[in-house]
Amino acid sequence: MKNKSYLVGGLILITIGLLWMLHALNIHLPDILLSFPSLVTMIGLLILVQAKFKSELGWIIFGFGNVLLLNRLMPHQNILQIGVAGILIVLGIYYLLRYFRQQDSIKTNDTNQ
Repeated sequence: MKNKSYLVGGLILITIGLLWMLHALNIHLPDILLSFPSLVTMIGLLILVQAKFKSELGWIIFGFGNVLLLNRLMPHQNILQIGVAGILIVLGIYYLLRYFRQQDSIKTNDTNQ
């Protein structure tokens, strides 16, 4: 089995190297790309890639990072409250669906025995 920390470490080093090189070449990127919301989004994306997009925490971090990015791009639109509320609603629905699926599988297993 491959060590996933090498993948994550390699991606981080390449990203830092590219940013440093662009800075040395006086190529300036938009501030939004080098911001805290972008960092949160990238951390969430790295977690998702490492977990093959099956990490609840990765989706939460990725979603929150995107909400922060949208809030920065449209500061007067109340995106932060709407986005966080949306994430909470989707997460609540997800947990309820998991609960009811788990109950159905328990009932099915009891019936089969």
